[in-house]
Amino acid sequence: MTGFGRILDDLNGAGVRYVLIGGIALIRHGVVRATRDVDAVFDPAPNNVERIRILIEQWGATRPDGSRIPEGSIAGDRTIHLATPHGDLDLLSEKAAAIGFTGLLARADTRRVDGTEAPICSLADLVAMKRSVGRERDRVDLADLESAHGDLPDSRNSS
Repeated sequence: MTGFGRILDDLNGAGVRYVLIGGIALIRHGVVRATRDVDAVFDPAPNNVERIRILIEQWGATRPDGSRIPEGSIAGDRTIHLATPHGDLDLLSEKAAAIGFTGLLARADTRRVDGTEAPICSLADLVAMKRSVGRERDRVDLADLESAHGDLPDSRNSS
């Protein structure tokens, strides 16, 4: 098991509710692409945020630059960038993802990632998030997804 699998195993063991997005989701949707971290949208419910706080403490996680995580910076409406003992983890808020967690989770498909079961966002949600962010990397990812799938669904356009 690599660092990605260990991060996911720890999240699952702590009972954290999340959905994978980013590079791992792209790979699971047929795009060959390297990724350096785990990206996930997390459930902003207070009990889930508390589970994240406890796990961060257990890991001794820091910000990616190695600095301490400030008291009070872990909240349901904030994106959390972490350096864990197993690798980097970015936990995105619903606001940053521009998609509600409940719907994202309902449309997700649970798959094995590095030996660990994890919910992965749907293709339509991945496309919607990539289109809403619109960075150069996202435009390249969308072109790669289109090459793999043809016309792309977008959860923002479904009823």
